[in-house]
Amino acid sequence: MVEGHVPAKAIQRLLTERPQARGLAVPGMPSGSPGMTGEYEEYDVILFGPTERRVYARFKGETQI
Repeated sequence: MVEGHVPAKAIQRLLTERPQARGLAVPGMPSGSPGMTGEYEEYDVILFGPTERRVYARFKGETQI
């Protein structure tokens, strides 16, 4: 499952790595994330599953940092 303004690069990584997870999420609506306008701000992509929730990647706009 993908929830929120998750960048394509994070989805591609998820599909390549196939971690034990249910999906990815970007909480809130960060400025500059895919589909959002405004100043670019840093935001986390969260990997979540039945036993864990952790930061999977950090982005500024659509660029992984």
